[in-house]
Amino acid sequence: MSNSGIPSAKAKEIIERLQIRYPSEIYIRDIAMERGAYVRERSLEGSEARLVRKGDRGIITVNRWISEEGRKRFAIAHELGHFELHSDSQLILCSEEDMYVWNETEGQELEANEFAANILMPEDIFRRYIKNETPNMETVKDLAQEFRTTQTATALRYVRLSQEPCAIVICKDGYVKWYKKSSSFNFHIRVNEKLSPNTYAFDFYEDNILPERPETVPAAAWLAGDVDEDAWLTEHSIALKSYGVVLSLLWIHEEIRSGYRKSEYDEGEPEYDLTNPFTPDGKRWRW
Repeated sequence: MSNSGIPSAKAKEIIERLQIRYPSEIYIRDIAMERGAYVRERSLEGSEARLVRKGDRGIITVNRWISEEGRKRFAIAHELGHFELHSDSQLILCSEEDMYVWNETEGQELEANEFAANILMPEDIFRRYIKNETPNMETVKDLAQEFRTTQTATALRYVRLSQEPCAIVICKDGYVKWYKKSSSFNFHIRVNEKLSPNTYAFDFYEDNILPERPETVPAAAWLAGDVDEDAWLTEHSIALKSYGVVLSLLWIHEEIRSGYRKSEYDEGEPEYDLTNPFTPDGKRWRW
């Protein structure tokens, strides 16, 4: 079972050793080379990237057909994580699912993803770029551009480090798949359910245009359990059309009172609450 503190500490050690102070200085290929891992691009079938190691040297191969810079940088950082953390592995093949699927038991993939997030978006540097304003996806887009990372990875990092009560929800094919919330977001999201028609995310799957700015919606449209029917929260959703995915940033801007009726969620964590590092059956989530 992995220890999430080890990947982050290792990434921080490298950032400090190289005296990196700004996002523009995070050249992940150069960092990998300095650490002893040569990066190259090749056509890979069934793999996003792979690592071949011999002693303290390695070759990271990333799929040349990955067109998005942020996705390619994350794949390189992920393999560098394996190189730094898993010296007993001589050959590692990583699929796209290894980069993005969360609820698996493979601790090494979780650690590699945590390392990637921390080295591409170092906490001390990332915090300097978080604006003191209403959480919104335009800020996430700006951060993704600044750090040259994917919007999904950036949104997850943003929520993880935010002091605001906010959450990022990932929806696909009209269903809520999973979410990540900040430490001050004291509610759970409806997961494995169809999106409520009262959400703007729902509109995307009805071929409607999403609002460019955050909008208020009934809190009960997103939150699990029994909440005040008059409560509202702010939703800002953007579509990743090529993936059929909607990213929804939720922000609680005023107190939301819970109702008095007992709900199924009162008994424990919902299945895909990613704030808890463990699934209900004791397995680790993956980055």
